[in-house]
Amino acid sequence: MALRENNALIFLILLGISFVLFGQILNNDFWTREEFEYLANSLVNLPADMVFSESVSIEHPLVNMFHRFEYLLFGDKPMGYYLLNIFIHAINAFLLYLLIYQILKGFGIAFLSSVMFACAVGNFGKEVMYAAGVSGILMHTVFLLTVLCYVMNEIKSQGKIVSFWFLATLFFFTISIVNRFAFFSGVGVLLAYNVFFRRERERPVFALPILLLLVFGSILTGFQWESLKMVTNSYPEGWGAGFFLGNFFKNIPAYLIHMFYPAHYTELVQGEGFLSTLYSWNFWIRPLLGVIIFAYAAYGFVFGNTSLRFFIAWTVVTILPFCFFHMPGDWLNTKYLYLSSVGLCLILATGTMKMYGVLVGRGRRRFLPFVIPAIFIMSVFVIVDKLDKAYEYRSKQPETLEFKARFLEMKRQSLQVKD
Repeated sequence: MALRENNALIFLILLGISFVLFGQILNNDFWTREEFEYLANSLVNLPADMVFSESVSIEHPLVNMFHRFEYLLFGDKPMGYYLLNIFIHAINAFLLYLLIYQILKGFGIAFLSSVMFACAVGNFGKEVMYAAGVSGILMHTVFLLTVLCYVMNEIKSQGKIVSFWFLATLFFFTISIVNRFAFFSGVGVLLAYNVFFRRERERPVFALPILLLLVFGSILTGFQWESLKMVTNSYPEGWGAGFFLGNFFKNIPAYLIHMFYPAHYTELVQGEGFLSTLYSWNFWIRPLLGVIIFAYAAYGFVFGNTSLRFFIAWTVVTILPFCFFHMPGDWLNTKYLYLSSVGLCLILATGTMKMYGVLVGRGRRRFLPFVIPAIFIMSVFVIVDKLDKAYEYRSKQPETLEFKARFLEMKRQSLQVKD
């Protein structure tokens, strides 16, 4: 049986790749305050006067419920949490394969895109590498399922609202609103699909399914208005429209550049070494990359096919909600690139497979295009290794050990109350 006809084998390959890349984190301890807050919030019979912080794990009830379920399974042993992160990440890579294959009907591009995504090309795996990141990874699963079911409804059911695929779309879309920003990126991607594939769909852009999702999603998101306003808490006092727009439009190219060049000021670039030297070239590298990315995106929109245009739009749309955040200095949170990197993976895979097709009769030279994705994948392996060491170091710092001690004391207190 050909690989393209064996979805189970494709999933196992993606799962194996994910474990090869992230298996080194399985011996890590918890290293963020957020992780200990989630653990503390999962304790039962906790005395009322025992609090971990001023705001312990303020999240949507469904997210907190999932973390409590994890705690029932794994307790305070980190390995189980990391294993689940890796497994769900592999599921996301497989869902991406199914989505791209449905849209393109091309196995090579879909498979290579999913392999690069499993290798965290463009996002560098930060969400996979800390236990509390599972809530984000899981929400990305829901996002991918929403888009996949919507596309299947358009292809298989001709955009009907009374169909299994649309009901599945509505179900996953509703769950996705757990994330306060999912409505904007989710509807944006679905609208982009309607726009770029309107000829194939033979239906209006604002057909009944998307209108229902727009109205329903707007109502659900409206209940989260106070949560949405929390984004501005990090803004300086007295900020106005100019600061807001400047921050937003500055972050768009910054995040796109971080897909290729994730260096920002952390302990990884302090001291001497290759990374610190590379970081010192920021003044030249970032503007050059920005010009190249903008030029390639413009070229792809003008001369690319429908699928390439759609995934270029996907890359921008999925990062837009996080561009409202005001980050100190040059620091940006690369975990927000998890879904956006889908576009980068497809663009790289498309270029690679197209060039492979051109060189198919040139002997070994036909494999030259695979050098570029291979370089990206090797870079990710190096970065993940560096991040793993940095996170191991953070887990041993006094501040982290204090969080751990406070959690263990809370656990002891909760067990005493239970007895």
